[in-house]
Amino acid sequence: MFWKYVGRWVLMAIAVPVGAVALRKISERIERKKGPTRVSRLLQRAASTLSTNKSRRGLSRA
Repeated sequence: MFWKYVGRWVLMAIAVPVGAVALRKISERIERKKGPTRVSRLLQRAASTLSTNKSRRGLSRA
């Protein structure tokens, strides 16, 4: 049971942010090569959704 929670934590703490960075890099490469496309915008949106956003969590210092 404990390892199930550790695995979930590793996924959320490491794999998801790394995936967001990878999606953003792929999107930037596509945009550099072909300009903005539907795919590059979709990848940017997915990366934004996956990335941690302090203002969405209510931790911003406004």
